[in-house]
Amino acid sequence: MIQQQQTYFLELYRAGLRAAADIAKASIENAQRLHAQQVDALRQALDTNNTSARQLTEASSITDLLALQLKLAGAQAEQTADLWTRAWRTASETQVAMLGQVQSQVGQLSDRMRETYSAATRVVENAVNNGVNESQRRSA
Repeated sequence: MIQQQQTYFLELYRAGLRAAADIAKASIENAQRLHAQQVDALRQALDTNNTSARQLTEASSITDLLALQLKLAGAQAEQTADLWTRAWRTASETQVAMLGQVQSQVGQLSDRMRETYSAATRVVENAVNNGVNESQRRSA
């Protein structure tokens, strides 16, 4: 029975390590997604900057220049809002995934703890019953 208890505790330890590894993996994957989004946003910003610079040099009047600057400012604001929307969406999806992992691992740990408790209870009950039976045999 002691071997069985050691096995249960080893399983609990392994489950805890798996949970920690899963959470670390989800965190690293989130960082990779956010980094990719940032690189994409920087590329878009560089492309927009090149296009804007070309368009600004082609402006033929102050009115054209101001209209173009207003248009470019709106496009930049839209790109910024899109970047933040994607970043928050990625972060929230990662939070949901991590919470799901934690709930799953906690459920598995709870099941294993119940099994360990039941096994330990049976060992104690058997020991008590054996002791009672032995005392009754000696008394008889």
